[in-house]
Amino acid sequence: MSAIFISYRRDDTEGQAGRLFDELSQHFGHDAVFMDVAAIEPGRDFRQAIDEHVASCGVLLAVIGKGWLTARDTAGARRLDDPLDFVRLETASALKRDIPVVPVLVQGAHMPRAEDLPGDLQALAYRNAVELTHARWDSDVEVLVKALRSLVNGRANVPAVQPAVGGRTGRRWGMGLALAAALGLAYGAYTWHRHTTDAAAQAAAQLEQARRSAALAEEARRQAEADRANLEKLAAAQRAKSQADAEARWKAEAERAAAQRALAQAASKPAPPAATAPSVAQPVAPKPSAAPKAVEAVISAAPPAATSARPTSTSTQPVAPRLRWRAGHFPPPNAGDLVYALLASGDPACASYDGRSCLWGTAEKDIEFARLRPLACGSAHKAVHGSTGYEDPRHWCNLARKAAAP
Repeated sequence: MSAIFISYRRDDTEGQAGRLFDELSQHFGHDAVFMDVAAIEPGRDFRQAIDEHVASCGVLLAVIGKGWLTARDTAGARRLDDPLDFVRLETASALKRDIPVVPVLVQGAHMPRAEDLPGDLQALAYRNAVELTHARWDSDVEVLVKALRSLVNGRANVPAVQPAVGGRTGRRWGMGLALAAALGLAYGAYTWHRHTTDAAAQAAAQLEQARRSAALAEEARRQAEADRANLEKLAAAQRAKSQADAEARWKAEAERAAAQRALAQAASKPAPPAATAPSVAQPVAPKPSAAPKAVEAVISAAPPAATSARPTSTSTQPVAPRLRWRAGHFPPPNAGDLVYALLASGDPACASYDGRSCLWGTAEKDIEFARLRPLACGSAHKAVHGSTGYEDPRHWCNLARKAAAP
């Protein structure tokens, strides 16, 4: 009969049990390792057959995987709660006969607690366990083999009911049991020490990794804050430059418009009436060239395209720096978002770069004020597009003027 009995659940640890069977067969011989109760004669009570097989072994290895404790049958009941479950029968039979039972943990499984086990298996929770890992399989099996040698040599082929022993034979039997117990305790201490050391090293590595991750995250946060501050400074500088350029441009346009008006007034001024006194000479009518030299200089410096495209204003001061820009959404026929302002005349003016086309869909933060040439509704709009913008009640000029009305 076999000296080592391997108990396992097929749908849980069949692969690890088969591998362990091959390893132990190489060390103890194929006939010394028993794995499956498959040759039960028809008509025999399988409970009695299992009990006889277990009784003939020197040690039982209970291979425990992740599904050993919670495996369920087709009805949904836990298999260990079934008194006829093969795994329960094998393990309970060994515990009842006081045969050494070694829990063999695989797949990272943990020892079951006594309260989670049926009454005839609760003693299993207090047996020293052996863990077999995939990474350290050879070394783990070697430790198990060393622990099994004394148990196999001392318990192999022991009958189910042993006669009373005494004298020298009893002393040798007691020494064998003591040695087996010492080996079990030593192996348990070794396993505990190894697990404790591995857990401490793993915890230290995880702590160091967490510290490094925190340091990297802090460095990334500081860099992001520095980049955001630099971008804000750059945006502020660009806005200030755009505003300054816009003010200078509108001031130059105002001066050019004032010079045009002065020239027009000088050219249209009527000549003074002729004097009746013979001693007074007739005055000569003023010529357009009589305009002040400063006015002529401004007119000659003004770009002709801007003079023809921008509508004539009655004010001598820049318009854009004083405007309060608004953002609105308009329905068809002029659908979309538009930035506009209300002039002192009450006419709305849209943001435009060429004085002809409004900047539809452009947010105020994206407008380059240095390039701005607003298009005003009314006469300026009619000069460009042939209508004032007020003829159609749905036109943005009408809607903007109504929205801005007090």
